[in-house]
Amino acid sequence: MTPQKATGSRPTLQDRYVREEGIVHLTGIQALARLPLDIRRADRREGRGTAGFVSGYEGSPLAGYDMELARCGSLLDECDIVFRPGVNEELAATAVQGTQLASAQPDKRVDGVTAIWYGKSPGLDRASDAIRHNNLMGTHPDGGVLALVGDDPAAKSSTVPGASELLLADLGLPTLYPSDPQEALDFGLHGVAMSRVSGLWVALKIVTAVADGSGTVDVSAGRTSPVVPDLAVDGVSYRHAVGSRMVQPALGDLERSRDGARLEIARRYAAANNLNRITRTGPDDRIGIVAPGKTFLDLRQALRILGLDDAELERRGVRLLHLGMIHPLEPTVVERFARGLRHIVVVEEKRPLVETALKDLLYGQGDQPSVSGKRTPDGSALLPLDGELDPDTVAARLAPHLNELGEFPTVQSWLKKKRATTRRKTLPLLPLLTRTPYFCSGCPHNLSTKAPEGAAVGAGIGCHAMVTLMDPSQAGDVIGMTQMGGEGAQWIGMQPFLARDHLIQNLGDGTFHHSGSLAIRAAVSAGVNVTYKLLYNSAVAMTGGQQPVGVMPVPAIAHSCPRCPRPTRVRQGPGACGSSHRSAGSA
Repeated sequence: MTPQKATGSRPTLQDRYVREEGIVHLTGIQALARLPLDIRRADRREGRGTAGFVSGYEGSPLAGYDMELARCGSLLDECDIVFRPGVNEELAATAVQGTQLASAQPDKRVDGVTAIWYGKSPGLDRASDAIRHNNLMGTHPDGGVLALVGDDPAAKSSTVPGASELLLADLGLPTLYPSDPQEALDFGLHGVAMSRVSGLWVALKIVTAVADGSGTVDVSAGRTSPVVPDLAVDGVSYRHAVGSRMVQPALGDLERSRDGARLEIARRYAAANNLNRITRTGPDDRIGIVAPGKTFLDLRQALRILGLDDAELERRGVRLLHLGMIHPLEPTVVERFARGLRHIVVVEEKRPLVETALKDLLYGQGDQPSVSGKRTPDGSALLPLDGELDPDTVAARLAPHLNELGEFPTVQSWLKKKRATTRRKTLPLLPLLTRTPYFCSGCPHNLSTKAPEGAAVGAGIGCHAMVTLMDPSQAGDVIGMTQMGGEGAQWIGMQPFLARDHLIQNLGDGTFHHSGSLAIRAAVSAGVNVTYKLLYNSAVAMTGGQQPVGVMPVPAIAHSCPRCPRPTRVRQGPGACGSSHRSAGSA
């Protein structure tokens, strides 16, 4: 492919993807859409005969990623990149592993295939079995795999808060955490290089603020030049061979290499490429503060709120560490960072992955500093385990703790001002009208979600989740919400223990194609009485209006549903009377 250059005097929207030098403005999603193109461009500059593959399932905060890739269809074709959205996250992950198996076949048409899987944190949950298999098998040295995982820590557009790092660590994936669109692009290129040398899938944790945020990004060719670390393990240069025999004794060898040589090479890569950076240090430092990814930017803002700019941090002896790779924690940077410190504070969202790993690395060393994170060494609560950290929260939690650790005049002044402000009488807030989220004007589900008053109704993932906000006189008695694909299966466990014997279950057509058809089969198999209302609009409406992958027209959906057996007499238990059951139906 001939490199495409932007026309200097007349910039176009396409410049963000074709420009190969200078600065462009990108959102996080756009940076990730550019990533497969830049991977292929870098390979071509190095003379690599590779191709690309992208598959996954849409969902916030990566909603719109697939649509952005689709807009780049001609560019993907020019770069020999195949984009095939998955029916669901699990099958997409299996398709991605197929690219690494293809790279190892004798009839391959390219040297290797670099693949990208994408999905939000509940999608990672669903695909975890597939990814565990795939990461054990590993990646090809001329291919590599990136897993883009969207985390919604405040559950702004999710049914559960998203925090994927602990699961990714359990699956054995090195995890990079970009803080802005520039790092999303840079870490993506580093992740591919790391995957190739280590033989592991490599994850990028993408939080909502990074996906939706935007900024200027340097896209110059050669900006990211991966340094290959020492690959010698037990005196032999390591090169992973993709394994497809998932039985012993081969399985044991794959497990040992995944948790041993391969993760060690990932650590070495992080060290060689400076993915974790000590951003402020001095000879008189006594306190260190660590934060990963986007949280580090929140920390810097919180320190500014407390009057701690770089000059004041130096005067007070505060050292800072910005982690780009949160798992596995690279030991040499931790050792350099901790040297001479008396106390370390770890600032991270949700559960203490970094804090626990840092304590593990420091344990048993002489003159090790004390470590605070979710709690202080005396057991007092410090940083919250729930919700989303923001600069104001970090400042409010750090200020009293820093004040206890030493002389911080600006922090003391901030605390004094905060106490005075709190004592002042606050002004009354004006009464404001609130608007309950509801269906779009003209949407047929304004009516289709209505149910007889008192009817038992099951909610689920999709627009129809808004039935939980409707008046019960219209929505019925909404008695539960399941994960995507579980709609109606809760009734299998509820019905035997209730006087009611009927459930109305809403099910979106996008969810039906993703995994909901299995729930219908489960209800039929269990013989419970469920009326499924399939809310059909030919779109995955809450993530941008994409067409469901594998979409079928209504007659084909009805034909694919299992037939309901005739009512049967079943016994409820020893000595119980038989009762008549109707099986699940689909409407």
